[in-house]
Amino acid sequence: MVILYIMPGIEDILPMFSKMAMEHSGGIRIPYKVTVDPECSFCRKNRQIYLSEDEYEHPEPTFIARLPVSVAALSYEQDYPGRTAVILRDHETSMSHLLENKLLLFVAFMEDVATVADAIYRACGPVKINYAVYMNQNDHFHMHLIPRYGWEGEKLKMPPLFRGADRLEPGFDYRSLALRIRHNINRDSSQFTECMERMINEGLPKK
Repeated sequence: MVILYIMPGIEDILPMFSKMAMEHSGGIRIPYKVTVDPECSFCRKNRQIYLSEDEYEHPEPTFIARLPVSVAALSYEQDYPGRTAVILRDHETSMSHLLENKLLLFVAFMEDVATVADAIYRACGPVKINYAVYMNQNDHFHMHLIPRYGWEGEKLKMPPLFRGADRLEPGFDYRSLALRIRHNINRDSSQFTECMERMINEGLPKK
């Protein structure tokens, strides 16, 4: 007997994805309550973001932008110019937990990541970007975007160096680079991500 496997069409896949997304988003309840850990340095920094003339700002020169469900900031370590951390605006410490319980939030986060990556390509001109989730120095969920450049030569084929810098490098102009990336961010979010942004904004604890 010959059994033919017929690939379902997109009209068949979408209901399956919708069902899976809902089954794996049980941790999302409306009204949503954003988790904040007062001991977490990322949570503390996220709480310092303020609105100034229709633009979000932060005291640190590394700050790039507040996105729908995340915050983008330059890493202190800039051996690869434009290296950026995209930090979830909800204190989650496990990607597995996100995928199992807040899949919709994770999808929105990945849309933010793609937006920042596109801005880094336009602002810095790398040949590619490495994406990494380390969570060694801070267990608040975030993703590193590490631009890679032709001037690296053969090292371009190897994993990026990671020094684990925990402070600003003296003399490096973080502010100019952060603004250059910010000005290349496409602000046209999807309707889905805009909905997730409202959920996060309304769920933040009052200062």
